[in-house]
Amino acid sequence: MSHQNLSNSFRCLAFSALLVLPSFIYAQQFDYNTVVAPEGQRPASFEDYLVQLAYMNSPQTKILAFEKTIEEKEVELQRYEWQDDLKFGFNINEVSLTNVLDKDKTDNLVLYPLYQLSSSVSLGSFTNTKRKRKIEEIDVLVKDMENNQHKMMIRAETMARYQKLLLAIETLKMRTKAEEDARNTHQVSQQRFKNADLDMEDMLRASESYTNAQEKRLSAETEIQLAIIAVEEMIGIKWESAKKAEERYKK
Repeated sequence: MSHQNLSNSFRCLAFSALLVLPSFIYAQQFDYNTVVAPEGQRPASFEDYLVQLAYMNSPQTKILAFEKTIEEKEVELQRYEWQDDLKFGFNINEVSLTNVLDKDKTDNLVLYPLYQLSSSVSLGSFTNTKRKRKIEEIDVLVKDMENNQHKMMIRAETMARYQKLLLAIETLKMRTKAEEDARNTHQVSQQRFKNADLDMEDMLRASESYTNAQEKRLSAETEIQLAIIAVEEMIGIKWESAKKAEERYKK
């Protein structure tokens, strides 16, 4: 391939990339309000309601809000910082002023002006203050990004803990059913053993299965309580209070 053809190929490739790039950038835009529903807005689902609670009641959310407020105040201060370098001067021509006041003299020497006002400011103050303000404005944007990252972490952790709670609830249902089956088998085994229709080994095995089923059911109940504690830690309110909202989302 000649050098000219190769150059033309690169131009075509670059032009194609420019056509695709705007749509690619647009596709990458993300609305962080979909991560956590804004305060005052009704979440789309019960899960989103839990995420909203977790975000609003998180101390870190309030810390980030305070830090952003500080940065915004810093931006405002930078707008007027140049005034700190503004200096005023006031000079009085004492000799001329004395001669003016002494009206009895005819040969008074008076030099004007009798007083002089002056002001000065460093030219660097304007440029430096503008640069500092830009830095502070970037810090505000950084706080916004930190808050967005916080939203994503809150959502991920809240959803994970809620799913663990749902799993624990379903596990308890299965283990409760398994315990009922084991109890029924144990009762039948006891009756058959009394009727001499079952030997001791089989009866003990049925009794052991029933005991294991009871232990697993108790363990599942504990897992539910631990999962509830973990969810409450995220959302900041009692699980019973949060559950009342679930019915509204089922309607």
